[in-house]
Amino acid sequence: MNAISNPEQTLHPRTFSDSSYSDIEQHSRNSGEYVEVPPFINSPSTDSIGDTEFYSDQAYYEVERPSPPVTHTTAFIHPVPTQQATSPVRSPTSPTSPTSRRQARKYAPAKSSKAVARRSPPQVAKTETEKRVGRRKGPLRPEQRKQACEIRKLGACLRCKFLKKTCDIGEPCAGCRPAHARLWQVPCTRIDIKDIAYFMKDWNADYKRHVTLGNSVGNIKGFSDHERLLLITHGYGHFMPIQAREIYVRDERVFCLDWVEQAAQDKLDEFVVNTAKLTAGANGVSPQVLSDYLDRHIESGFDHFVNSYFEGTPFITGILITAYHYWLNARVPVIRKALKLVLAYNLTQHVTMVGGVPEEEGFEGLVRDPKSKWNGQTIAPVMINFQIKCAMADMWRELQREILEELSSLYSSVYGKDKLKNWPTIFLLATILLAVWEEMQFDSHYKVPDVAAVDKFCTDMETTPVGVIVGLFQAISTKLPSFTEWDYRKHNMLLHSDPAVCDAMDEVKGHVLQHEKYLRTRSQAVFDRNDFDSLSNKFVSKLVIRAN
Repeated sequence: MNAISNPEQTLHPRTFSDSSYSDIEQHSRNSGEYVEVPPFINSPSTDSIGDTEFYSDQAYYEVERPSPPVTHTTAFIHPVPTQQATSPVRSPTSPTSPTSRRQARKYAPAKSSKAVARRSPPQVAKTETEKRVGRRKGPLRPEQRKQACEIRKLGACLRCKFLKKTCDIGEPCAGCRPAHARLWQVPCTRIDIKDIAYFMKDWNADYKRHVTLGNSVGNIKGFSDHERLLLITHGYGHFMPIQAREIYVRDERVFCLDWVEQAAQDKLDEFVVNTAKLTAGANGVSPQVLSDYLDRHIESGFDHFVNSYFEGTPFITGILITAYHYWLNARVPVIRKALKLVLAYNLTQHVTMVGGVPEEEGFEGLVRDPKSKWNGQTIAPVMINFQIKCAMADMWRELQREILEELSSLYSSVYGKDKLKNWPTIFLLATILLAVWEEMQFDSHYKVPDVAAVDKFCTDMETTPVGVIVGLFQAISTKLPSFTEWDYRKHNMLLHSDPAVCDAMDEVKGHVLQHEKYLRTRSQAVFDRNDFDSLSNKFVSKLVIRAN
C-alpha cells in the first residue's frame, strides 16, 4: 500500500464550510491510499498559533508548481467566518506554502468588526449649547489663570464661598450684583465671619476712662508685703476671691470712684465715694478665677442678672431669658459662651463691690446715699475695680472671637449637609451678638469725647458686619415661617421636632407679637445720653423684622 497519497487529491483549498470535512471522509472510503488528517477545531477568531501547531505535527510534501503571477502575491486569503457556529472543523488544504500562510497571518488584519466596534465606540458630538457639568478638563486659559491667581490672593466673597460659585475681583463681584442676587441681601465682602469684628481694632472705651494718673507707675511709690483676702462681687449673689495688698502713692486723691445710675428714663444720678488704698496682690486677677465667677452666674441666677441689670428693656430682656431657657434645656456649649459674653461685657461697665467686710472694721467705700441702688454696699478699691475691668475686657473679647468662629462654621453647615439643623442656634447667637454691639455703640457715644472717632466706629460696624449678620440670617430663613406665623403643630418637623427648639420658638413668637410695633421703629434709633436704652434693639429689630 502506498503510504503517501497525491497531495492534489487530498489537500483542498482553505475553507470553513462543512463540505471540506465530508470530502476527506469520502476520499478515504473510496481509496485505500489516504493520509490521516486529525480534526483541528478552530474558531473564526483563532490566531496563527493553531496553524503553526498543525503544520509542525503534520508531514507535508511540497509539490513543485510554476510561480504564481505577480498579482497573486498580495492576494492573501483571509479567514472567513462560517455560516454555522456549530461547525468546528476547517480544511487543512491551501494552495500556498506554510511560510506564505504565516506571513499572511502576520500581516493580514485579523480583527473582526465586533472587536473594532468594542475598542473605539462611536463618539456622540456635543452641541455648543449643551451645559457642561463637573470639573473642568485641561489647563486654564491665560486670562483664566490670571484671574484665579488674583482671587486666591483676595479670597472669594461670602456669597460665592457659601454657594460655591465662581467669584471675580469686582467690587461688588458679578454674583453679588442686584441683577444676579435679588434675594441675597448680604454685602459683598471677602472678610470671613470670624474676622468680621475688625471694627474693634484699638477700641477700648469699655475701660479707658478709668486709666488715670492714679493708675500710672509715676504715682506709685510701693506696695505692702502683707496680703489679705477680699470677696469681690457685682451684687448678683456671687463672689470672687482676690488677694489684695496696700499700695502707697504720691497723690491720694486718685482713690475716688464715681458712677451713674438711671433714676428715670431721662434722668441720671451721679455718685462718688472714697475707696480703700488697696490693689490686687502680686499675682493680679486670675483669669481662671474670673471665668469660674462668670460660670456661677450662668449656672444659677442669670435670669436675675438680666432682670436687674436691663431693668425691663423691651424685647431684649425677653430674648436673653429665652436664650437662657434654651441653654438649660439643650445645653448647647456655644449658647453658654454667648450668655457668658453678655455677662462679661456688661460687668466690665459695672461697679465692683466688696462683700463680707465687718462694719466695725471701718472699710472705706461704704455707700450712704438712699438714691443709689447700692446703698449700704461697700465699693471695691478703685485700683482693684480697674484691674477687674481690664480682666473682664480681655475675657469678653476672647469670647466674642470664639463665638464668631462658631457662627462662621454654623453658617457653612447650612449650605452643607446640615441645612436647618443649626438655625435656632444661629438666631440666638446673632441676636446676642447684635445686642452687645448696640451696647458698644452707646458706650462709644457716652465715653469717647472724639465725635469723629465715634462716627467712624459706628459706621464701620453698621456697613459690613451688621449687614453680614442680618443678611445671612435672612438668606437661610426663606424656607421657614415668620416668627408671628410659627405654629408648633404645623412647623415642628422643619426643626426636627426638637422640644427645646420648639419651646424657644414659642417664646420668641410671644416676644415678637408683644413688641412688633416697637421693633419696627427701632432701626432709626439715635443716641440719647440720658437714656441707656436709646440704642437698644437698633440692630436686633432688623434681624427679627427682616426674617419676619
